[in-house]
Amino acid sequence: MTFKTNTFAGYQVRRATKEEAPAVINMLINAARWLKENGINQWSYLHSGKENHEIESAVSKGTTYVVEDTTGNLVASFNLSPEQNDWDTELWGIHPNQSFYLHRLVVERDQHNKQLGKRLLAWMLESMETGGSIRLDCIGHNTVLNQFYNDSGFTFVGSHDMGGELFSKYEHSLE
Repeated sequence: MTFKTNTFAGYQVRRATKEEAPAVINMLINAARWLKENGINQWSYLHSGKENHEIESAVSKGTTYVVEDTTGNLVASFNLSPEQNDWDTELWGIHPNQSFYLHRLVVERDQHNKQLGKRLLAWMLESMETGGSIRLDCIGHNTVLNQFYNDSGFTFVGSHDMGGELFSKYEHSLE
């Protein structure tokens, strides 16, 4: 996947390296811990470490990206893939059209309240050199996150029940 630019607001975006997989996993675990402490059941699977292989695999496939600040510190990460995984197929059905699936967007805790996530999404929408759309999902009861995606220009396209848990689906056209 190519982007028109790999920088925004002093940050640099690049593919994560295999050596950075533990840092990406740690960022995600810290976020999952913070969510749990705040009564939000999202990314609870990260607490066990059983899914670390999936994250490491995404890094190896080149679909995981990191965001560095001006000093080279990793401050955010996300997974963006043109291929549906099993989760995407369950939520969206099989879609042969050109869509990109955004997963595990995370911002380091010390970067919160700096609008980094919103700026990262804006950069992504402006920088992708392709048509199609970006699709993502989040837990339905996380009203703050749902509002975040609405405010970031994504359109709510429905909910899907995954084993008794409702997930919100969002999409943004890149046309």
